[in-house]
Amino acid sequence: MLALNNHRGIWITSIIWLICIAAALLAAVLKSTDITELWPIAGIATIPALMSLLMTPFLKREWAQILVIFAWIALAILASLAISFVPMAVLFMCAPAIAALFEKEKVIETMVLAALAASGLFYYGKFGGGPDLSLASEVQINWGVTTAIAATIGLLIAALYGVAASKSELILGEDFEAEPQTKVEFAHDDDVLDAVPGGLLRVDSEDNIIMQTQAVAAQLNLSTSEVAPTISDLFSDADQESDLRNLLERARAIGREVTRKFHLTYGEGDSRTAEITAAPIEGGDVLLHVYDSTAHEARLKSIHSAYASAQKDADSKSLFFAGVSHELRTPLNAIIGFSDMMRSRLFGPLPGKYAEYAELIHDSGQHMLDLIGDVLDMSKVEAGKYELAYNSFDASDVIRSSVKMLRPAADSAEVQMDVEIHGEEGELLVDADRKALRQIILNLLSNAIKFTPKGGRVVIKGEVDDRDLSLTVEDNGAGMTPEELESIGKPYMQTETGMTSEVRGSGLGLTLVKSLAALHGGRMDLTSEKWIGTTATITIPRQRS
Repeated sequence: MLALNNHRGIWITSIIWLICIAAALLAAVLKSTDITELWPIAGIATIPALMSLLMTPFLKREWAQILVIFAWIALAILASLAISFVPMAVLFMCAPAIAALFEKEKVIETMVLAALAASGLFYYGKFGGGPDLSLASEVQINWGVTTAIAATIGLLIAALYGVAASKSELILGEDFEAEPQTKVEFAHDDDVLDAVPGGLLRVDSEDNIIMQTQAVAAQLNLSTSEVAPTISDLFSDADQESDLRNLLERARAIGREVTRKFHLTYGEGDSRTAEITAAPIEGGDVLLHVYDSTAHEARLKSIHSAYASAQKDADSKSLFFAGVSHELRTPLNAIIGFSDMMRSRLFGPLPGKYAEYAELIHDSGQHMLDLIGDVLDMSKVEAGKYELAYNSFDASDVIRSSVKMLRPAADSAEVQMDVEIHGEEGELLVDADRKALRQIILNLLSNAIKFTPKGGRVVIKGEVDDRDLSLTVEDNGAGMTPEELESIGKPYMQTETGMTSEVRGSGLGLTLVKSLAALHGGRMDLTSEKWIGTTATITIPRQRS
């Protein structure tokens, strides 16, 4: 989808339109035309362009784009009614041209709208349903027709320029750097060449070896006294020789270095891996750098094997957690459901003590279900299988609904909970995973409520800038020491305050928050002071990274 990073195209087309109208007025003055009749029609003609200029700061929003497009269509309709359908229908071309500066999908939609409006206007007038087409004076008609055609042509040219300029910016804005041709300067210094890791060979245009270093003899199993006149003497295997010749030909053809791996076998089954790089130099010669990568390949193989084993273990753990979660959730849901029926006295009254026990059973079961959910989500994150479902929404709605959900818990703990939204017209527009953002907010708020004493205060703040959404949760609760702060974010780690709290957790809340923020390309920042309070700030990009 083509979308301008800034709306210079709209600015340019609007200015061109206003210049054309001003030029037409100036021409009327020079012809000694009474322009008092022209001011009303000229003023109406400037409205869409002026509206486009005024709406420039908001043109990233859908409603602003639609408003601008409808303003241009409205001008075309009004001009066709006031003057004449032909040739004023040419103004219907302006709206699609403006839409092209937003995104290509809007061009098609706008063309359909403009075509419907024009055809409806035409048939309405053709069958006698239209008004009298003599609303404008002869001076206004002559000036309006000439100005409409000239200004439309100017606007179309400016719109084409704007679209072309935006495409150029998108192409040239990419980090593109041409790969330079490699032309190696050869230095005739044996000490320097022997110090280079790996061995060096110089091959002339006829594939004769005209120079070799001491390291090549060791890597290719050649004696130091042996002279290898051609590359045929380097390999006993015909396929390996053919591969090396192809490497030389490719380096000469493309004019830059080329690398390929070779598997060499010496003597009694001594197999080694070598990386040979061919770099073209003057006169058709090629410099070959031979590097023994056997140990490196062995390390890579070991790393891949370890990674595969770890991945298998992680997958097994995820399957285990998923199975355990399913097995635990089924009886827990039954326990929660039946205890809820008991505490609600659905089938009759219960003695006070039994009702209290039913309340404890329900709360404990719900708490265990929440812990199981945290463990399962964390296992998905660690296994790299937690997939974000991106969509555009107002984060302030998620904040308010989360606060409403936790309001009873805050009231029960006698903790004041406030919301502060600082956004564009009270909105926090973001492209993110709504469920993950809700989970972040719920975990931060529940943590703050849990560790804030009676009479304390928890505040959640939301604000946006051009790039990021920031969510901040502040409390004046127990706080943490610097040592405890360092352990936050590690799975299953709890502070001393958390371990002694009446409401125990899994130690995964903030770890999950940190992981979900990282999946969005964001971060979590924590500041805390013992017995003063804690501030947690989550920053995530407003657009998908």
